[in-house]
Amino acid sequence: MPEHSPAPTPHRAIYGFAFYFLFTVLFFIYVAWAYLPVELGLHSHLPDKYFAAFVPVLIIVGAAFAFIIYPAINLALTPNIDSIASVVDLKLTLPKGSKFTSWSQLQHPRAEDVDPQPNATAPVQCNLCRITHRPKTRPPIAPLRFLDLQEVNATFFDN
Repeated sequence: MPEHSPAPTPHRAIYGFAFYFLFTVLFFIYVAWAYLPVELGLHSHLPDKYFAAFVPVLIIVGAAFAFIIYPAINLALTPNIDSIASVVDLKLTLPKGSKFTSWSQLQHPRAEDVDPQPNATAPVQCNLCRITHRPKTRPPIAPLRFLDLQEVNATFFDN
C-alpha cells in the first residue's frame, strides 16, 4: 500500500491545474462584471454592481474584526501583569466602596483587632505569621470569598 505523502502525483497535478484555471476564469468574470457597462442586456440577470465593492469590503472588515479588533479589545480589558487585579478579584475581598491600598487589607484580621466573641475559643499560635490568632467560627457553607494564597498553601503543603 502506498504511503500518504505531500509529493506531487498525477491526479493532484490535474486537480491543481483545474482549480487554478477555474478560479482564474471566475476572477476574470468577476472583474468583467464589475467594470463592464450595464447596457449589455444582462443587468436583469446579474446582481447589482454595488456588490462588486461590497462583498470584498465585507470580507476584509469581517477578517479585521475577527483577527484584529476583538483580540485588541480583550487585550485592552486585561489587567496589567503587575496589577493586583490579575491575582485577586477585589470585588470579592474588599468591602463595597473601599479602595485597595495594600496587601494587609486582604489578610485575616489579627486577634487583637477583633472583638472577642462570647463563645470564642482560646487563641492559637499561627505557624505561618508567628502571631496569635483567635479561631473563627464559620457557617458550614462559607460565602464566596477570596482564598488567601497562604491559607491554600497551609492547607495543602503544611506538615
